[in-house]
Amino acid sequence: MTSIRLTLAILLLAGIASAATTTYERIDTGDVMNRADSYQGRLVEVSGNVCAVNADGKSIRLFDANTRVLIDVRLSQLSKAQRNAVLQSPVRHILVQGRAETRGGHLVIEAHQITLGE
Repeated sequence: MTSIRLTLAILLLAGIASAATTTYERIDTGDVMNRADSYQGRLVEVSGNVCAVNADGKSIRLFDANTRVLIDVRLSQLSKAQRNAVLQSPVRHILVQGRAETRGGHLVIEAHQITLGE
């Protein structure tokens, strides 16, 4: 019984430690066009201007003016209050942190956190 408790405690502490060290890799959006598949499953950070909002309010499209790249961002992992804050804010330049996925060779980010005005 003691060994089971000890094992569970170690697993719990390891999970907490790994969650605390989560870092997002800032990616070059110009590189995305050529290597979108290489970002699959990685934690990434991108910034850009909101250029489109999906009618259901669960996704947005970012545009990076320097590289002229469009990136889809899904907001389904955010709370409804966070989604509304993003959608109703007059600030249009945002920083997105989340998990990258590729769909049809196009980068899609599942947002974990969004910061307005970065």
